[in-house]
Amino acid sequence: MGNKEIKIDSFTGMSNIEDAGELFVKKGVAQPKIILNSDVTKSGKLVKRDGYTQVVALTEPHSLWSGDTCMLCVSGGSLYQIEGETSTSRGIVGNDTLYYAEVGDLVYLSSKSYNGVFNPINGTISEWGINLPNGPMLSSTNGNLDAGTYHVCLTTESDDEISGNGPITKITLSAEAGISVSNRGTDDVVWCTDPNGDIFFRVGKADTVVNTTSVEPLPSMFCYPPPYAQHLTHAFGRMWGSVENKVFYSEPFKWAWWKKGTAFFEFATDITMIAKTKTGLFIGCLDRTHCLLGTKPEEMQNLDVGAGAIPGTLAYCNNIIELGDTISPPEKKHESVPVWVSEEGIVAGNPVGRLFSLSQGKVKFSPGKEGASLYRQKNGDFQYLTSFYKGPDDDSVGMSDEATVTVIRNGAVI
Repeated sequence: MGNKEIKIDSFTGMSNIEDAGELFVKKGVAQPKIILNSDVTKSGKLVKRDGYTQVVALTEPHSLWSGDTCMLCVSGGSLYQIEGETSTSRGIVGNDTLYYAEVGDLVYLSSKSYNGVFNPINGTISEWGINLPNGPMLSSTNGNLDAGTYHVCLTTESDDEISGNGPITKITLSAEAGISVSNRGTDDVVWCTDPNGDIFFRVGKADTVVNTTSVEPLPSMFCYPPPYAQHLTHAFGRMWGSVENKVFYSEPFKWAWWKKGTAFFEFATDITMIAKTKTGLFIGCLDRTHCLLGTKPEEMQNLDVGAGAIPGTLAYCNNIIELGDTISPPEKKHESVPVWVSEEGIVAGNPVGRLFSLSQGKVKFSPGKEGASLYRQKNGDFQYLTSFYKGPDDDSVGMSDEATVTVIRNGAVI
């Protein structure tokens, strides 16, 4: 029996949801169960995907990132800047997954074991934040302070920036006197309360406190340097990052000041993603995804919005169609929309804190434990690409559909 000719005018993507179904969704328009190594264009054409070419040779590179100012990655524990076909080592950052947040001309770096600030202009890495000084060692001396109980602390000053305060020391003066600080470092600034007061005022880089005439309060009270955080994000004038199951945030417009004891949101399981919108943050966890709706931490509403997020799959996409629940016409295109892979498929987060499925009930797959994604424009088509190094069981190819697995592994034609 001879081969039967099948006439296909256009394609409308693939669908592996149904166990059995027709090839055509309408006359001349095909929707195969599997499309591999090809893209379907907006006009319905099937186009073979390009291959790939090695541009830069590095040893097991990871944490690839690109922003407005530079392209970076990690290899062998070093940060590399990629410029065309050239890679230049910029310093040691450790070999844990590195996260990036670009603010102005600087790129902030953070992992679970390291943080710093990269300057793309001169290719240097500097410290992010200032370590807290020791507590002051106090004794009484000559001076004009009234009798009473005083509290004293130190901060460290560097390049017009100050640290949070170190430990607080108390001293009681039984009569008019001064306070001597015996262990102040060269860059340490002394802060002291009024007698029996609780507000710290600047004394300065001095080893003695003889009067309290300053009216400048300590702005970095109870602040710490940045934590070694993952999923670093800059949003709403603050820096955000996660440590295990907590999302921490900095003081507004002070990326180096973090009140770790109070400035955080806590979730039931570890954080796998922090994605920003104009109206809030999506927090992906191992079990669920939440939306912190609002732009001020004290006003944010914590909403449970969907399945857990796969780490590494977040990309910000443009030209996304109307996302439901938004007051906008269908023809409006949304910019900088967070898109990621959840346990239930590819989703986008909309401005009112809900998830919009981009898989449209057409594709099922079991994502790996970690992935990588990017957004690009190719020949006029906008694409979100995602890839998984391994499947969910560390041995599979990341697909739950057995026919697709057979095609990938064996090259079978079905």
